[in-house]
Amino acid sequence: MKGIGGALAMFTKKEADRKNYEVEQQHNDTRYNKAQFAEARLFSRIEKDILAAVLLEQETYTLREAQQHIQQFMNGEAQ
Repeated sequence: MKGIGGALAMFTKKEADRKNYEVEQQHNDTRYNKAQFAEARLFSRIEKDILAAVLLEQETYTLREAQQHIQQFMNGEAQ
């Protein structure tokens, strides 16, 4: 019995990982505006300040793009 539970737990974990990947992919494609990033709990206060300075008001960005803007700013590449 112990072995079956372990196998079932492994199957469940793989299934959960696949679902998490699917949800993550959906979030990667979602675009947000500058105001939405300002309210997001995902970013620290400093990161929100950086985004407020570098993002354009009329544009939308994915989370990945926002994170790239933060990294560019931190590395001194912001224009």
